[in-house]
Amino acid sequence: MKVAIIGGGAAGIFSALVASLKHEVTIFERNDRIGKKLLATGNGRCNLTNVSVEKKNFHGDSDFAYKIYKKFDNKDVIKYFEDLGILTTTKESGKIYPRSLTAASVLNVFLEELDNRQVEVKTEKYINKIEKKNDKFHIYTKEESYIFDKIVVALGGMSMASSGSDGNGYKLLTDLGHKKIETKPALVQLKLKSNFLKHLSGTKVEGICYLLKDGKVIKERSGDILFTDYGISGPPILDLSRYVSEGDYKLRFSIVNDLMTEEDKNEFLEYFYRTISSKDMTLERFLIGILNKKFIHYVLKNLDLDRNMKVMDLDSNKSYELLKILTESEFEITGNNGYKNSQVTVGGISTEDINDNLESKIVKGLFIVGEILNIDGDCGGYNLQWAWSSAYVAASSI
Repeated sequence: MKVAIIGGGAAGIFSALVASLKHEVTIFERNDRIGKKLLATGNGRCNLTNVSVEKKNFHGDSDFAYKIYKKFDNKDVIKYFEDLGILTTTKESGKIYPRSLTAASVLNVFLEELDNRQVEVKTEKYINKIEKKNDKFHIYTKEESYIFDKIVVALGGMSMASSGSDGNGYKLLTDLGHKKIETKPALVQLKLKSNFLKHLSGTKVEGICYLLKDGKVIKERSGDILFTDYGISGPPILDLSRYVSEGDYKLRFSIVNDLMTEEDKNEFLEYFYRTISSKDMTLERFLIGILNKKFIHYVLKNLDLDRNMKVMDLDSNKSYELLKILTESEFEITGNNGYKNSQVTVGGISTEDINDNLESKIVKGLFIVGEILNIDGDCGGYNLQWAWSSAYVAASSI
């Protein structure tokens, strides 16, 4: 049977590897090479999956995603890669990487395996139309057409358009009658309204970050939070970004490092009150001991305080304001860095239009996998896990 894989990203390559065990497979890719986006995953280290994968790690249709995941889970992924000769290692937050810690090594193994299995890879092929006529699929580029028995659409969403994901897959599938859920960028840096961004750029704190809408906490995440000249980044920010849309959104977190538990917070409170009530030291000296130096200007300027003032001379109101800015600094969110800088797309083709094997209910013989569907995962290997799981289930059912 002749099978076409449209899209040469993680899900497309994996679909080809699985389907090629029984069928004649061709990958169509718009770029001059496949796997371009894969090279950028995990900051170039290729975060393959995670030690802990739960339904809450998937969004969109999380029930459907988790059902597919259970058919080819994180243990299956690790074994599959080991069978290919790629040993894995576990790093921070349960993230699983290849032992080489390079995405390039994963792609190189993929390319060699595709060659061994005689998978044809057609690059610089932009598919602009799919038709089904007499139980055969006709695939059209501007110059050519091809005929196949089955098709796997693995074109991704709209994130990182430079990798080939420009949303063309949505048009191909909606033209065939599939429903599309509204999309937006996720796992993306956020822009902030602040006069201190250039000064704070490069500063990092570790702690719990709260996302507020209209003054109420709606989500929280923990980890490293990094200031940039446009706003803020880091794993907690990337995870929270999917929940930000139009409206009054703010971020709240402590600029004092490591206040992760109630015990941490209580210890800091005791130190704070003990110091301002009994220590003969300047505000600058006090802040140097608890903050990254770049935050001192931010704190003093916000509260209109002199760096040489003694902490003992703070009145009760200023003491409260100082404690609040140290432990509950708030920043207004003005937007995000867009699809171009996002790692994944929220929304996509509705899972109502596919069955439990990822086959279309509207066009039999057409399978839809990966990010193009209305499923996205948290930061930490969950989006690649979804790529592997969906690709395996679809390709092995052909």
